[in-house]
Amino acid sequence: MLKRLHRLIPLWLTLAFTGASAIAVAGNVCSTADRGDSYVFAVSWQAAFCETHQTKPECQQPSEWASSNFTLHGLWPNLGQCGTHYGYCSSQPQQKNFCDYPEPAISQPTMDKLKQVMPSAAAGTCLQRHEWFKHGTCQTEWNADGYFDVAVGLTHQFNDSGVGPFMAANRSLDIPTQDLFEVIDQGLGQGAHKRMKFICNRGQLVDIYMNLPGQIPPGASLATLLQQAKEGFSSNCGASFRVDMMGR
Repeated sequence: MLKRLHRLIPLWLTLAFTGASAIAVAGNVCSTADRGDSYVFAVSWQAAFCETHQTKPECQQPSEWASSNFTLHGLWPNLGQCGTHYGYCSSQPQQKNFCDYPEPAISQPTMDKLKQVMPSAAAGTCLQRHEWFKHGTCQTEWNADGYFDVAVGLTHQFNDSGVGPFMAANRSLDIPTQDLFEVIDQGLGQGAHKRMKFICNRGQLVDIYMNLPGQIPPGASLATLLQQAKEGFSSNCGASFRVDMMGR
């Protein structure tokens, strides 16, 4: 019996250290740039976001554009094996306060465009800094200007597909969730909503996360990108949701 235990102990130790090593390697991969196999494009309905973030400066005096369009949350390189933990691919230390990050090298023209679609950037609460150091650094195809230019362009494409006007026209109303799905499919291609995650809170639509492929060519159509992406639908919104209106 003792001899058998002696034979088993080295094997157990080998497996234990191998497992720890695998975890370390996986953790390294999950913070190594250019390993992404897809992107997630995230937008928010600002009025619903502000219901639970009322003290944020961007919720105090929202612009008319932010009140009637989906705003940019982020464009996130994604690596399937890392789940939601692919990020922070630079040596910059993580910060709880977004404004403690240094400002990325964003030109003034790009920053002006970003301020329209990302209220935090306009209000000075620095979401763009967090988005760059957590997500933007995990790709090297674009510098900060290029990365945010792409994200801004996708935000406008999403709203201009008919989704923005549909939501604006239904502010303060309860609408069937299926109606939104149909508007998305009409503007962005059949089955486009099946590549999206819809997140509601307190009966209000707050965020939409969209699956995109791992390559986004210059000037790419959001509709084309969605058709190229893997399906991955989920929604916690139920049969209907309320379109929140600023100040209501």
